[in-house]
Amino acid sequence: MPSPIGHTIAGFCGFCLVHRSVGADAKIKLLGASVIFANLPDVDILPGLLLGNPSMFHRQGTHSLLMAVVVGGLVALVVRSWKLSGVRWGIWVTMLYLSHLFLDLLVADSSFPRGVQLFWPFSDLYTISPITVFASFDYFKPDLGFLRSVLSSHNVITIAREVILMTPLTWCIYVFARNRRLAQSMKENAKF
Repeated sequence: MPSPIGHTIAGFCGFCLVHRSVGADAKIKLLGASVIFANLPDVDILPGLLLGNPSMFHRQGTHSLLMAVVVGGLVALVVRSWKLSGVRWGIWVTMLYLSHLFLDLLVADSSFPRGVQLFWPFSDLYTISPITVFASFDYFKPDLGFLRSVLSSHNVITIAREVILMTPLTWCIYVFARNRRLAQSMKENAKF
């Protein structure tokens, strides 16, 4: 799967698309939420980490389309109680969650079973794209342990590649969001 850095870049892209819709005081919170929701499917590493094998539950139920919809729906309900647009923020969170699943589908996964349980709980099959763009990020190799696995030269190269591949996309999204704001500003200033 891509590294947390790769998923964080995707979260930053989501932040770029909506950050103008909140006040300056909420931007840091929004950025934090963007990063959290883009990385949330990997929460399944934590129980495995406690049991000595971070991969034990990884890429299962939390990596499903259903879970993306459930998390987005829960956020919509919470945000609506704050008198904000629940549907809008729920869709945004769902898209951040889906960005994680999409990136994971594009990984050259060498561990069995390959891919993610995208259609869980309706199917236990693992799904992976026939076209892979990213190298696999190794969370755990028994001979190295967790920390040494995460800091391995393979993972450092994987992160560098993710940054190189995702930077143009991030730039395009940033420019798109900026130009959209500029067009909106010009439209508002044109009114007398």
